[in-house]
Amino acid sequence: MGKTRRRGAELEAAIYQATRTIIDREGLAGLTLPKVALAAGTSKPVIYRRWNTPFELAIAAVQDQIRRENKGNMDQYVLTGNSLRADLLQLMHHFLISIDTFGNSYLQSLFTEISQHENEALRKMIDRSSQIDMRAIDGVLKRATDRGENVRTDLADDLKLLPFDWVRYNIFVQKEVTEQRLTMLVDDILLPIYSQK
Repeated sequence: MGKTRRRGAELEAAIYQATRTIIDREGLAGLTLPKVALAAGTSKPVIYRRWNTPFELAIAAVQDQIRRENKGNMDQYVLTGNSLRADLLQLMHHFLISIDTFGNSYLQSLFTEISQHENEALRKMIDRSSQIDMRAIDGVLKRATDRGENVRTDLADDLKLLPFDWVRYNIFVQKEVTEQRLTMLVDDILLPIYSQK
């Protein structure tokens, strides 16, 4: 009896898993669409219909893993803190967990690849991530307002994205984000910015 062909979510999961396995073994430079098709047990046309380049597929596989590890996107994370400070610390810890899913070497190679590609897929990924991050911060600020804390309502997008960009920058320059540094980010940078004077 022949093997049943996978479709939909099952096939997509197999493709993403094959992509991550190849990157783990050979790095981004070793990722090709035919290799992924073979490893995922599907045909090359199936892969080529959806992704134009190995880099686009790598981005999709990364985003899929983050969603799986986080049980959804960052803006779907359920906060349980009782203050702006507690919620910010929770959110940033959760963000770090998603970053740590891949390890620094994987992210370094991804950042290197990103710096060499200026394409539509990359622009869409960055825009989508930024929107998710801003919604996550908006959720934190709304919870603080609902509790009666004085928070700013006029924050520029750059300020909402600041904590996420700070973590990504530190990963990029290979500087460890310790508990002490994360607390410093929240206490010395974010709270003074986000709180209403």
